[in-house]
Amino acid sequence: MKSIEVSDGVHDRVALLARAWKVAAGEAIRRLLDEFMHSGEQAPRRESEDDEVPIHAVYEGQRIDAVYHTRTKRVDAGTGVLAGQSFKSPSGAAMAIVRALNPKVHPNRNGWTFWTITQTGKTLEAIKPD
Repeated sequence: MKSIEVSDGVHDRVALLARAWKVAAGEAIRRLLDEFMHSGEQAPRRESEDDEVPIHAVYEGQRIDAVYHTRTKRVDAGTGVLAGQSFKSPSGAAMAIVRALNPKVHPNRNGWTFWTITQTGKTLEAIKPD
């Protein structure tokens, strides 16, 4: 088996996707490559993937990758200052980021517009339940 060197940031992002998809890191990379190679085709998704949406935010020049859970509306941070923490809502996670990175400002944030869906580039608001 061959190995590839990647930066810590790339490694963390692959690990986040692997955790979200409940697969090994190598399988996450294979899926990403398959998606890239067949970007015009729509592959069927497993039911367990439907609940987990990779998201990210950039605040104060720092990128934070996370996973949004559509059923519970929880956000699990995978990288950045909140790595490993879980929040009850997108807004709660957004406010925690602001408090950690810029404590001198009021942390109130709308999480639905703060977070970006990594795959589409749209704000999380695009999949907000009614």
